[in-house]
Amino acid sequence: MQHHILINICAIFGVATAVIIICKFLKVRYIIGYLITGVLLSPNTSHYFADMEEVEVYAEIGIILLLFTVGLEFSFSNLKRIKNYVLIGGASQVFFTIILTSILIWVLMRPSVEESIFWGFLYALSSTAIVVKVLQDNNKINTPHGKFILAILLFQDIMIVPLMLFTPILAGAGGNVGEELLWLSGKLILMGGISYVLAQFVIPFFLKTVMKIQSQEVFLIATVFIVTGIALLTEELGLSLALGAFIAGLIIAETDYNRMAISCFLPFRYVFMSFFFISMGMLLDYQIFLTDTLWIVFWFFFALLVKAIAGILAVKVMKLEWKTAIAVGFSIAQIGEFSFVLAQSGLEYELISQNNYQIFLAVSILLMSFTPFIVSNAEKIPLLLPNPLKPEADV
Repeated sequence: MQHHILINICAIFGVATAVIIICKFLKVRYIIGYLITGVLLSPNTSHYFADMEEVEVYAEIGIILLLFTVGLEFSFSNLKRIKNYVLIGGASQVFFTIILTSILIWVLMRPSVEESIFWGFLYALSSTAIVVKVLQDNNKINTPHGKFILAILLFQDIMIVPLMLFTPILAGAGGNVGEELLWLSGKLILMGGISYVLAQFVIPFFLKTVMKIQSQEVFLIATVFIVTGIALLTEELGLSLALGAFIAGLIIAETDYNRMAISCFLPFRYVFMSFFFISMGMLLDYQIFLTDTLWIVFWFFFALLVKAIAGILAVKVMKLEWKTAIAVGFSIAQIGEFSFVLAQSGLEYELISQNNYQIFLAVSILLMSFTPFIVSNAEKIPLLLPNPLKPEADV
């Protein structure tokens, strides 16, 4: 049975409101409430939302708006200050995670080498949506570990493109790796050049012209046009929509209208972000918790520890303090949004079974549920440090 989109939205927000009120009463974070809402509305739980494809659209919009506001609050000048963290720290984290995960899974489970590497791909990405949101809520985005976390997350968002490229190659269905990577590098360079021109000449002039009308409504429409235009441009180049939205935020942050843009978009971001977490819950078949409980517990701690260790190693490559390394490592020790996209691609190419996919979803949602608590308390993890009095390195 087909339902009107407004009926679907009404039902989603109605259930979400009831669940979040209960979670608030039980002192459970709202993100967990959204995930629970998704499980309750999942096609595996209720047939009413079996054809709710538009939820995925809202979820993608939520990610786009999140990264746009992150770009607004960060700007090109701040990004330049952590460029080494993005390139060296981010690359180290992805490399260490893939290597550690692949080797350990191959030793423990003895799948094929290709399947082991693919699991490394899935574990390499962390949740930009949740981690950045918690850092912003706790005013930790500009702390030493907050900046390093953001740098790693940005690199991961860029890496989704080559990881998607390598997935069919692992399955033996890809093309020439060298040519594809060369083409990807060219696209990134081209996007960088376009971004520079837009930031220096086009966008400032455009917004200055718009503000002559002195209308917040027109400014909001113009900003939406900029964000969607740049996001669609990056997608046309074979990059992600989210990366384009982040670049749009960086560009507008360099203008005189960044504060106005933040105030306009903040309410919309929270609305669409709720759709993202609900859609994650809707992918899960709750019965997997009954049939594979022990495996879910095992892979939960496996993912948490492997990702934390990889993150800590990445920070130590940059020679920062152990305190910062531990905070970063545990803060990014969850599965990312784009890992779900990769997992679905792995299903298509038979690099992951349907049952393992459901276990992966269950573990991911559990990790996402614990992430707000972990990120909020990452600096308080009671571990002995070799030299706790050593000052933080300048970022």
